[in-house]
Amino acid sequence: MSRKKRYIQNLTSREIEALKSGYKNGLAHHFRNRCQCILLSFEGNSVSDLCQFYEVSQLTIYTWFNRWESQGIEGLQIRPGRGRKRKLDFDNSDHVKQVKKSLKVENRNLNQLKNDLATELNLEISKSSLRRFLKRLVTNTNDLENA
Repeated sequence: MSRKKRYIQNLTSREIEALKSGYKNGLAHHFRNRCQCILLSFEGNSVSDLCQFYEVSQLTIYTWFNRWESQGIEGLQIRPGRGRKRKLDFDNSDHVKQVKKSLKVENRNLNQLKNDLATELNLEISKSSLRRFLKRLVTNTNDLENA
């Protein structure tokens, strides 16, 4: 006895237009794929066909279906918060204050600045992370001054 096949049904003309627009004009590849997948399912393609076409598992297709049904087209986007979090965060005012304070003491030697921050903030950071943070700090500070 086989299971009932699952398809996306009952799309309104507004939803179809939004999915077509997302498929044609979406900035992210994954978003375009997911919009196309919903449209293909609406046209009658089976989940196993979609799995082969997108080279993903059935669970992934079902996840896309569930997110479409619960959240609409916004559910097809990747959620924020993925990836590794920054050790030095620009939004953390303590980090910014401590870096500025340490820069006043030592502004020529990146290794010394890194060591000072490691002792003051109790976190180990690499020179490249510190360099990226300083570059962003200087850029944002210049933007604020010019505004």
